[in-house]
Amino acid sequence: MYRFLFGGNSYMEDKEIFEKWEQFKDLLKSTNREGIENVIKWLDETDFKFAPASTQYHSSEKGGLLKHSLNVYYHMYDFDNLIKFFDLPEDSIILTALLHDVCKVQTYETSYRNTKNEEGQWIKVPYYTVNDLMPYGHGEKSVILLLMQGLKLNHIECMMIRNHMGAFRDNQYLNDISHRFSKCPQSLILHYADMLSTYTTESLDLQNRFKEKLLGKNITECLKELNKPRTVQIDGMEYKLAPEDAEVDNVKVIEMMVANGEHTYKYKVYAPHADGLPF
Repeated sequence: MYRFLFGGNSYMEDKEIFEKWEQFKDLLKSTNREGIENVIKWLDETDFKFAPASTQYHSSEKGGLLKHSLNVYYHMYDFDNLIKFFDLPEDSIILTALLHDVCKVQTYETSYRNTKNEEGQWIKVPYYTVNDLMPYGHGEKSVILLLMQGLKLNHIECMMIRNHMGAFRDNQYLNDISHRFSKCPQSLILHYADMLSTYTTESLDLQNRFKEKLLGKNITECLKELNKPRTVQIDGMEYKLAPEDAEVDNVKVIEMMVANGEHTYKYKVYAPHADGLPF
């Protein structure tokens, strides 16, 4: 009898964080932009790799900010037609997507609150709080910090990063958000990618819905003698089930552990970047 447990989304292990960090650095270095080495060195010396992306709303976990930044980069290409229309170069896509939220560096702190566990015992549970030591704003703060590190950004890139939150963080600027988007419509690509990452890819509710669909398949049969990636279809879209040590050149959607008797096996589920689903 197989018993299924799911993991991998609520907490990233250090190994996975450092793997993502190497991917993050390689992408930035590929731009060959003036000042990019300074930015990488600066981020490496801050809490960027391990910081959450928010206190509770999305990717509120160790390594969440790094994961969110990469998610936004992948989702930029969901708007390939706009990228082509505006002739937006690859280096601009990389820089704006990966660095749009550096304003969150050295911003989150861990606090503890008392709560009861399943046995009714009081325990201390960690949670994230905000202590912004440099309240320069949000998008504009990212631009300021990057320029302070000597990164050479052009006008369009500065505008994209500045405007990536749209009106969500700019209640005081509601009257001119349309003006700013009209002056730099490229900002919409980053804004859309950021929102798509936040409210779909990093949504625990949608992840749970996907798990339900996954369990609706005959997963038991798929997992028998699974020593290499195997393809399954969900809603007409192909996903790959793979053992823990398999290498798959796609995005890991979820991780699941299968308990079979006394042994527990770990498997990963992968999906292509532009699969049209909220992952």
